[in-house]
Parts: sequence; structure tokens; C-alpha cells
Amino acid sequence: MADLGAGFGALSILIALKFNCKVLAIERDPTMLLLLHKNVENNHLQHSVEILEADVKEIDKKLKPQSVNCVVLNPPFYPKQDATENNPYHTETYGKLEDFLRASAYILKDGGFINLLIPSFRLLEACNIMENLNIKPAYLKFFHPFIDKHAKLVRIVGVKNLNPKLVVESPLIINHKETKYTQEVWEILERFL
Repeated sequence: MADLGAGFGALSILIALKFNCKVLAIERDPTMLLLLHKNVENNHLQHSVEILEADVKEIDKKLKPQSVNCVVLNPPFYPKQDATENNPYHTETYGKLEDFLRASAYILKDGGFINLLIPSFRLLEACNIMENLNIKPAYLKFFHPFIDKHAKLVRIVGVKNLNPKLVVESPLIINHKETKYTQEVWEILERFL
């Protein structure tokens, strides 16, 4: 399992704790790497979370092709030209969606899974890039802030070099009108705590 663009390690740590598995946390940013090391240490997960300093655009210099069964990623959400903020962690300052997906395809074994979370407005872009990399979407799940609002995020689970039938899962509604989490969100959170 690899967490590509691991940031400060939230996803790597949750996966290691929840599934009791080894996670390769890949990150390039010096600030995030410091936080990542500290968070792994604070959670006593040095045996479960291996940290690799690497740029997604040069992943072939650090890892062999087809070296992992699963990749999770939550890349920068906004293209540089579309960003209303200049936060390098939210915009494609150091790597584009295509760079993250290309790196995922490189390290992912045939039949392996990619689990990608992106803004819903980038769904078609992501699917087109994945298609070119021979990663086919198997599952889509849309995340809505409220039941009567458009989806803000989408999770795409894709499979490398296979042709699964696409399943569009039930949407996840995050909040009730009172801005409290829905029961489904609470159940998800409880499973991870």
C-alpha cells in the first residue's frame, strides 16, 4: 500500500491503524516530511509506516515499477490557473493531477487498485487520464455537503489493466441541515476511531 503525496500522514496513519498493514508514505515537501515523521513517531507506527522522500514526477528514480498492490491519493485539488488561493498544498504548485496518476500507474501492479479523492468538477479529467494509463474506474462515490447540494468531492476506485464494470455507489451526504454529521458519517468516523 502506498500513500502518494502523504502530506503530514493522516491517511497513512489511519490506514496502518485500521487495517494493521504496512504503508509506504511518499512525500516531497520538507515541512510535510517533518510533520509526517513526527506524527508517525507520536503514533508509534515506525514499524508500519515507511516514509519515502520522493517527488511524484521522479518516482521512477526511487521505486521499481509495479511495486505495490494499492495506491491511495488525495492530490492537490485545484489547477494552478483556477485557484482562488495560493496555498501550495491545495493547488498544483509542485505536481499536477496527471503527475500523481502517472506515478500511481508506474508503481501499481497489474490488477492493483487506486483510490483517488478529488473535487467532482475534475471527474472527467481524472477518468480520461486514468484511461490513457490503462486504469479503469471500478467504483464512483459522490460526497455531498447536504442532501440538496451538488457533490463537492468524488472518490474513484480504479483497477490497473483490467476491465471492471463501473459501479456508482450510493452518495455520501455529510451534514444534516443543522450542520451536524449524518449517521453514515458518524459510523464511518467511529470505524476509524
